Amino acid sequence: MGSKKILRVWFREFWSRFDYNNNVFVWILSHNYDVVVTSDNPDILISGDSGTPYQNAKIVYFSSELYLPADNHTKYILSSFHINREGHFRVPLILLYAYDYFRFGITKSYESVFDKSPPKDILNNKSQFCTYISRGSGRSDCIRDGFYHELTKYKPVMAAGSHLNNHPKVGGEPGTIQGSISKHEFLKDFKFTMSFEGGSGIRGDYGWITEKIYEPMMAYSIPIYWGNIRIGEDFNNNSFINWHDYGNDEDCIKRIIEVDNNDSLYMDYINSNYVSDKTNSVFTTDYLIDIFEQIIND
Repeated sequence: MGSKKILRVWFREFWSRFDYNNNVFVWILSHNYDVVVTSDNPDILISGDSGTPYQNAKIVYFSSELYLPADNHTKYILSSFHINREGHFRVPLILLYAYDYFRFGITKSYESVFDKSPPKDILNNKSQFCTYISRGSGRSDCIRDGFYHELTKYKPVMAAGSHLNNHPKVGGEPGTIQGSISKHEFLKDFKFTMSFEGGSGIRGDYGWITEKIYEPMMAYSIPIYWGNIRIGEDFNNNSFINWHDYGNDEDCIKRIIEVDNNDSLYMDYINSNYVSDKTNSVFTTDYLIDIFEQIIND
């Protein structure tokens, strides 16, 4: 077998703790290429903005947040949104966490969402009702605060983040993989986790999913999810409580109470696969490999 072609890759305008040498992009590209991470004349620049000093590089804009640039911003855009246009590819932020959970040994593989295997005695380990971990109230459309206060009328919700805090904060820097990993053991004790994104969509486009739903899934704590109204296209609705299936706090909380008081119903959620059909799932390794092959060979 011949040697792999060298591909020079660089990153720009990522967060401070981003690991340039070991991340999902380098890992995916390494399947077909001998990747050299360098700022010296890169072939591909994966960037959080449009400016670049690299005239010969293919610029791939990556949007990790609820933000979309103008269509003429750059030819190739990776974002969470379901947008059908040439050069746009759906790569939600959650995929970066899926890789980091794998490389730090929290999960057995990058594709762990397909391999759900909860312990049979899991209910014996669920000593707490529900937790909520966040740094703030989110954008103006976010309903975190109101839902939290309504749910606490049923049972106390342990808020272990800086927002609405009522418990010693979970360790680790917020918004980093290190902070996310520090939550993992903590979440295992809880039957439910409030998994509310900081916002829903932007300009009528949806699809933004972050670590908010992934973290409790990997800890077998049932997510109570709000945010992306199309979340059911990525995950099996029978494996979490989707606020958007109910459309209001009252009916969603009624369902939570019902599940909390029925062990059989609770276990139905726990035992349901996170993804019903992996055929077109964004969580397969081949999905990302194909995206970058399209960009590189364009």
